[in-house]
Amino acid sequence: MAFPIIPIRNAVATSEAAPLSGSLQLAEIAVNTQTNKLYMKGNSGVVEIGGTANALTTNDITQLAIPGKIPQLNVSGLIPAAQIQGLMTGQVIFLTTTPIAGLAPQLGADGKIPTGLLPSATFGALTYKGAWTVNTSPVIASGGVVGAGTAEKGDYYVAANTATLSPAIDGQTQVLAGDIIAYNGTTWDFIDGAKNEVISVNNQTAIAGNITLTPANIGAVSTAQLTQLATAGGVPELTSAGAISTAQLPIATTAQLGVLSIDPLSTNGLFISGAGAAKIIPGTSTVVGGVKSSASIEIAVDGTATVASAGTY
Repeated sequence: MAFPIIPIRNAVATSEAAPLSGSLQLAEIAVNTQTNKLYMKGNSGVVEIGGTANALTTNDITQLAIPGKIPQLNVSGLIPAAQIQGLMTGQVIFLTTTPIAGLAPQLGADGKIPTGLLPSATFGALTYKGAWTVNTSPVIASGGVVGAGTAEKGDYYVAANTATLSPAIDGQTQVLAGDIIAYNGTTWDFIDGAKNEVISVNNQTAIAGNITLTPANIGAVSTAQLTQLATAGGVPELTSAGAISTAQLPIATTAQLGVLSIDPLSTNGLFISGAGAAKIIPGTSTVVGGVKSSASIEIAVDGTATVASAGTY
């Protein structure tokens, strides 16, 4: 047979006090008719187990967005900002402290995030990574490769030596000591860092920063050619009198001299070829080594010599 539960009520109807521990037996229930709170005495003493003051009623559910009641959600199912209490500085103290990883960034006096709290890649800053021994330490390759990894945007190295790149890096084949190699996020950029740098002279590309010209590059005669006198393709050799010897002169043709009249008839005795070579037709004339005359000799335009007056020759 079940025993009915007969709660004990407060003796003073207007009292809002909870029952004292001595007024209840273990497991007895008491009710405060003023506050409608329900109490029970347990092993630890009297405890409140209910009461309409803290209970949610149907009326409460219909009174949305009212102080002390339930917040009203918007059409997106979210609490509107107007129903959210503003945060106090004390509640977000980390905003005013030294920057801590994983928390909100600390704003400067101008209300902006200081550049020191931003990653360098966001505003294109360069990060010095050290000296670069070209081709060896570290090994750098096209596309931002550094050793077994990849550089971050803005990483740069300064070449410690002059060398030809092997293989080429993003189209660059030559680096001088002091040059800078910087990663732009896609490829390496090369910045001339040497104080004095010559790219080319007379279309001759620099090798290790140097330009070597040969006489042929500037159309000059080489030293070797100057010492090879009277050599085909070289310089003519002068005689002791400072003149070019006849042995180094080509045979003049009639076309070059323009003063000889060539008669092809062999009967004339002296025959001159088209190349300017003269020969005696045997049996018809004699070779005269020279002429000494005491008379005036006139030579016609056709080469005929005539003694103008009596004399010997």
